[in-house]
Amino acid sequence: MPPVTDPSGPASGSPPGPGDKPRDERRGWARDSLSETIPYPPEPSRADFGSGSWPPEDDGFPEVDDLPDSTLGQYRLEEAVGRGSMGRVYRAEHLGLGRPCAIKVMNPGLVANEPKIRERFWAEARAVAHLVHPNIVTVHNLGSDRGYHFIEMEYVPGGFSLRETLVNQGPFEPIRASEVVRQVVQGLGAAHAAGLVHRDVKPSNVLMTAEGSAKLADFGLVRHRTELHLAGVPAAGTPTFMAPELFAGVPASPRSDFYAVGVMYYYLLSGMLPFASDQISQLVQLHRREPVPDIRRVIADVPEAVKDILDRCLAKRPEHRYVKADELADDLQAAVYRLRETESLVRESLEGLDCFVQGGRDNYRILFQLPGDRLQEVYLEAAGGKQGERLLSVFSVCGVADPGFFETALKLNAKLTYGSLSIRSVNGQPMFVMTRTFPRDHVCAADVRAALLEIARRADRVEQQLSSADLY
Repeated sequence: MPPVTDPSGPASGSPPGPGDKPRDERRGWARDSLSETIPYPPEPSRADFGSGSWPPEDDGFPEVDDLPDSTLGQYRLEEAVGRGSMGRVYRAEHLGLGRPCAIKVMNPGLVANEPKIRERFWAEARAVAHLVHPNIVTVHNLGSDRGYHFIEMEYVPGGFSLRETLVNQGPFEPIRASEVVRQVVQGLGAAHAAGLVHRDVKPSNVLMTAEGSAKLADFGLVRHRTELHLAGVPAAGTPTFMAPELFAGVPASPRSDFYAVGVMYYYLLSGMLPFASDQISQLVQLHRREPVPDIRRVIADVPEAVKDILDRCLAKRPEHRYVKADELADDLQAAVYRLRETESLVRESLEGLDCFVQGGRDNYRILFQLPGDRLQEVYLEAAGGKQGERLLSVFSVCGVADPGFFETALKLNAKLTYGSLSIRSVNGQPMFVMTRTFPRDHVCAADVRAALLEIARRADRVEQQLSSADLY
């Protein structure tokens, strides 16, 4: 397993190692401007960030944090669960509703430095409040109290960022990386459909639920596409995840978000960034000029489909990248299906069903109990097709292919609305079978589940009409 490069330094609260970047000892976390959200060029613009250093040396919070175990507006705050360049996030409870939530409190130092920054903070809340999607952290409310400005957000149990998960667990297997990135892209697609560009897609801005689902968070740099073409809107983001054109002053777009997705995908697979440097001028040149490193030099068994997605996301020219999130999500889903083992597909398809299963790898026999104390065997096989494609067949025997039944079988076949009757050799004997075939690399568990149940019922019905027996 390759070592994981943590672009943000060690996780908050972990002891520094010999190679760690200097820490702000009073706060207890590393400062690394190339892995934090900053304006570009590094000269801060008052339009977004105010004047002075970025991130500000003094975030404006008291030396001893006075927010944990206190009331802020209608919320009871508990411990801090996250920190960023724009603020801190606390676990909290809505006092009126008794609902667990997360409160994002804006750095008081930013507001003191540039009061208009509060309006950008509010703009984030209003923009994201309209986005209701399972892969986006929901925003519920905003408010001010005791000189603090805050946003109430959905609390995500588990609550580890994707960056923390990777640092703790190491690089992801291609199937897991593809599924997590697909979920992020689906959330991103909802934002794009609303006319919004995220501008800061990166692992530390993705939260992982306890079940392993991904939720896109931190829309602090979000802008509407129409807004981005106006004069005075600076480029901003995290340099290690920024698309090449952004460094040249081209406005952010969905395609620059997809470039950041590509960097994140590469990072999840390898534990390394495709382009890295301690100097921003050199990092810019790497993003703009250097060919994308071949992921297979780090992870030799990365499938061609995954490499193709990476190459398209990380294309230097925006027009060579994906146009829409749906297209990227579909390619990632196809990659997941190709990488998935048949056993995993069968297990997911049969979850919760009362049945008996035999077999393994690419061949399974499943026995279902049907009404009237009848039983029906259904077979599932994965095999190659005539054109080299991978196919998944679900079939069940209806009876012996006796010539005396041919006419009846033809009439039944003409009436079928699901599956088809055909003759197949089963254990060396020609049999009538009810069959449904799928492309192996494009079928989901829900479709397989439906096919297994439907083929069992219909095959049993045909068996009764052909022979009135219950042999298969």
